Parts: sequence; structure tokens; C-alpha cells
Amino acid sequence: MLIADHVTVPKEIKFEVNTRKNFNLSKKRLALVGVCRFDSRSNDLLQVVDLLIGAITYDLKLSQKIVSGSTYKIELVDFLKKNLGVNKLSDGFRNRNFNIFVEKGS
Repeated sequence: MLIADHVTVPKEIKFEVNTRKNFNLSKKRLALVGVCRFDSRSNDLLQVVDLLIGAITYDLKLSQKIVSGSTYKIELVDFLKKNLGVNKLSDGFRNRNFNIFVEKGS
């Protein structure tokens, strides 16, 4: 299931159907069974999840030297690492409440 932020599209575009179809075709299997769109501004929990995913992604980008560093983003990443008790999110982390899985490329 994919949860997508609401985007306005012309009436004739079937966003959910096209997204699911194109994704499954790219994977050559049934990998995505449903797409649900809603306005993320209406859901505080989704906003928090977005911040957490953004912080983890930013730490990965910093570790790969893809970005040079934004003061506020680094501050959020450091806050998350401090509260989880880890030095690097890019190595992954798991406890009973939180699981960050980082797939290592070959």
C-alpha cells in the first residue's frame, strides 16, 4: 500500500490506477496493491513521519557527502540521534520502538 500526498490532476487522469500499474510493470510483479491519496496537512502523525524520514535520509546523504549540510537539518538529525542514543543513522538502528533499515548496495 502506498500513501501519497494529494496532488491535483486533471479529471481524466486516474492517478491511483496509473501509479499502481506503472510501478508493478517496472517491478514485473504485483508489488503494489493499492494507492491512497490524502492531504498530508490534515494529518499531524504523517507530518511527524515525514520529518523522521527526512532526517534519516539527510543523515544518509551527509554520510555519502551528497549534501554539504544545512544548519537546521543537521540540528534535527543530531536531535534524533541523541534521543535514540546512536552516533550514525546511516548504519541502521533497531530497538523495540524504532527500526531503521539501511540496505547496503553492492
